Amino acid sequence: MLEILSPCGSPESLDAALNAGTDAVYLGLSSFSARKNAANFSFDELKSGVKKAHRQGVKVYAAINTLVFDDEIKELEKTVLQAEEANVNAVIVQDLGVTSVIKKTAPSLKLHASTQMTVTSASGAEFAKKYGFKRVVLPRELSFEEIKKITSAVDIETEVFVHGALCVCLSGQCLLSAVIGGRSGNRGLCAQPCRLNYTCGERDNVLSLKDLSLIDELKRLEEVGVTSAKIEGRMKRPEYVEAASGQCKAALSGQKTDTQLLRSVFSRSGFTKGYFDGSFSNMSGIRRKEDSLGSVEALKEIRALYRQPFKRYKLDLLVAAKKDMPLYCKAVCGEIEAEVFGTAPQKAINRCTDEKEISERISKLGGTVFEAKTVRCVVDENISISAAAVNELRRSLIKLLEDKIEEKTKIL
Repeated sequence: MLEILSPCGSPESLDAALNAGTDAVYLGLSSFSARKNAANFSFDELKSGVKKAHRQGVKVYAAINTLVFDDEIKELEKTVLQAEEANVNAVIVQDLGVTSVIKKTAPSLKLHASTQMTVTSASGAEFAKKYGFKRVVLPRELSFEEIKKITSAVDIETEVFVHGALCVCLSGQCLLSAVIGGRSGNRGLCAQPCRLNYTCGERDNVLSLKDLSLIDELKRLEEVGVTSAKIEGRMKRPEYVEAASGQCKAALSGQKTDTQLLRSVFSRSGFTKGYFDGSFSNMSGIRRKEDSLGSVEALKEIRALYRQPFKRYKLDLLVAAKKDMPLYCKAVCGEIEAEVFGTAPQKAINRCTDEKEISERISKLGGTVFEAKTVRCVVDENISISAAAVNELRRSLIKLLEDKIEEKTKIL
């Protein structure tokens, strides 16, 4: 199954991504993130954010993907240890020197080769694999056939950008912001000077590109073995994260996607498939007044769409209420099983508790990532079980399930 990977520039965006049903998120810490101007995550926010994601079965990748100077090594080591302590599933790295520090400081951390490493060939992917990387983030400048060739030729995970901004330069190789204003993109400070109105003859805005959108190509990417579909946008609002993540999830499940919603949330004169299919003639785009005005109404709509947790897990439930025995419930969800015990039933005096009542109460899973697929109840006659006892049993079951999911997700 193709992984949907969402950008999280803040804790609010993390909540948006989780509620939209994403499979994984990537985020930056306070230091060494290629999006230094995003809110990013403090160490405490990282720990709580990873725990929250893992309890839903969602993986977390930390971006430590800037170039690092020699006098920053001690701070880098501290950041790496924080990522390890927070139990992130992998770190995204550009600088091979950083990779060496990670291998010495926290060798258990998995490595993903950032798009800034410009792995554009099978030989580049093979090098990354030999150097210890588990995944390569492919540049946005590759065609479908080039993506397919790399993915099939090398036994390494591949990650492909499927939605968000395009860079007019090769990913991670642009020095324009550093030259013009001393703000290096490879230090997380790109000022996006390419969005200014440079002209060439009669053409305006010649360096500004439309945003990429390959959401209707996700099935093709999945079929050729791509591991992860990445959404760009750690500088974007939570509503953008919600919309893009939700539409990717819908596309993979075979539902009709809402391109107009995505365009309204954020676009530069629409979208392009760009290098993916060689449609270079219609790649230029700017953020127009009508694009901005369209976002106002769209944002209101999106805020109402993803307020509840995404139902990730369907449970088969068994409840047993037997005389002189603790109340019992078992949940099965794929490879995950959980059993909990509660208060023993009482002898009925005025009213008996029946299977229907227990089934309805144990199935009240609103506000969680679970829903009841099947419920089977085994209930003795002439017993009474309070609503509070069933509710407490359900809460214990949910906590145990979340604990098991968290432990499993830590090691993925």
